[in-house]
Amino acid sequence: MVSLEAVRLSNAKLKNLPPGLVALFVGGTSGIAESTLKQFYRHAIRPRIYIVGRNQDAADRIISELKTSQSEGTATFIRQDLTLLKNVDLVCDEIKRRETKLNVLFMTAGLSSMRGRDETSEGLDRKMTTNYYARMRFIHNLLPLLRASAPELSRAVSVLSPGQETATLNFNDLDLKQNFSLRNAMTYCVTMTDFAFEELAKANPTVSFVHDFPGGVKTGFLKESNILLRAVGNILVDVVARPWMTSIEESGERHLFAATSRRYVSRDGQEHGVGFGKGDSGKGTGGELGSGAYLIGSTGEQRGNEKALEQLRSKGAGEKIWKHTVSVFERVENGNKTDK
Repeated sequence: MVSLEAVRLSNAKLKNLPPGLVALFVGGTSGIAESTLKQFYRHAIRPRIYIVGRNQDAADRIISELKTSQSEGTATFIRQDLTLLKNVDLVCDEIKRRETKLNVLFMTAGLSSMRGRDETSEGLDRKMTTNYYARMRFIHNLLPLLRASAPELSRAVSVLSPGQETATLNFNDLDLKQNFSLRNAMTYCVTMTDFAFEELAKANPTVSFVHDFPGGVKTGFLKESNILLRAVGNILVDVVARPWMTSIEESGERHLFAATSRRYVSRDGQEHGVGFGKGDSGKGTGGELGSGAYLIGSTGEQRGNEKALEQLRSKGAGEKIWKHTVSVFERVENGNKTDK
């Protein structure tokens, strides 16, 4: 566990990094990403941030608030629906036109829906796209910019749910065309994120990858759900779970720590990010210190179903999952070219 005091001390040191840090917040117009980007903007010197989402009004409000905390930084909103990978590509193309580096890629975009498989024109379920495929596509496209920022800080963070891994992956149906259920959709996305990050850390030793479980945080995640689901969810949050809930402000502080602290150092072991103290490196996947790929809980502790992960590692899960992911990208790219 990392204390909130240690988190705040670390975050305050962000000003010691070079000015002009660049960060992209995917799903940044509400909730955890909004709170985190505000912390980032507050602590960094002349930051340049990009916010991706669908709500223009929320983005305008956030950018207005940011300007009151620091006049020298810049914030840009990119409006886009991320249930299609072709739209992810459009965002990435814009970022690459504007920037030569990217220090932090922070991703929370998701859907709260009780529907069954809801397939897009690209042949993927919408929930699995926002929770996994779109996030991996952002990383895949922006790796050159992440690598270019390595001397300062280079990190990708996906906020989802490590600890909910499944050992029973069907490697022949990873996109769940045959065996879809809401539970499978979540556990497959979680497990695939773990292994994708392991593979990415091995191939990109100057970049670190953090899969983060936020714990109980009251956000606007249910706002797009139906009336009944929103009502039940709000009762659970306001009454039943209140003693275990984290404030959105504390969550933002902790997620800034996850995105910038040297505790989650890249695989090469170089001093990227904000120094944490004696024994900077935390335990990554498989219990390896400084592995470059980390599964963490709401207070920065190591998290993950290692028993399930070890079973899957023995079957070569990492290579199979990343091969599947890239093949999906190639299939969707080819299909989108045909549609033009």
